[in-house]
Amino acid sequence: MQLLKRIFTPLIAVLLLTGCASMSSGVSIGDTAFSGQQIQKVVDEILAARKNIDTTQMQLSQGPELLRDQAQFLIVTALLDQIAKEKNIVVTKADVAARRAEVVTNVGGESELPTALVGANLAQSNLDAYLKVLIISERLDTYFINSGTPQAQAPELVAKAVTDIANKLGVEVNPKYGKWNPTNASIDASDATDGAVTQLP
Repeated sequence: MQLLKRIFTPLIAVLLLTGCASMSSGVSIGDTAFSGQQIQKVVDEILAARKNIDTTQMQLSQGPELLRDQAQFLIVTALLDQIAKEKNIVVTKADVAARRAEVVTNVGGESELPTALVGANLAQSNLDAYLKVLIISERLDTYFINSGTPQAQAPELVAKAVTDIANKLGVEVNPKYGKWNPTNASIDASDATDGAVTQLP
């Protein structure tokens, strides 16, 4: 069985990266849904970007972990968008553009941005969404501080707000990406083969 596991585990990882394009279900957050095709498209974009970058010194997500990370990103994006609506937090395109300019400067210029994105396991197409998430998170932090919460405890309340809204809306995750953990609003890893290979009795 150990030999079978060694054969099947990398095979399943390949199938997860190439076969998910045919999956209709991905993740859903309340009435918002992201298909398997949408998640796979982002993964394909990240993998394509890696081909043009020296990644030898980078710690990069691979296989099922990469899929799980991208599914998690979409969930967090949807959850924070909903929180922003409820707290009347408005993030404009100008806000995102200003933050993007800061990021470009910090990484050493526009030419260095692709390398930074690859190192962060972030697709170019998701950069604006990522920056919006950061801004919402920061403003939530400020919201709680202005409400009397000590600065050191504000991040805990932000995390709790995300968990609470996830439980309120309901989150469903295709088992291919892992198992949804409602306690901390994250996708836990499944076993390496997603149950495809089991021990014989």
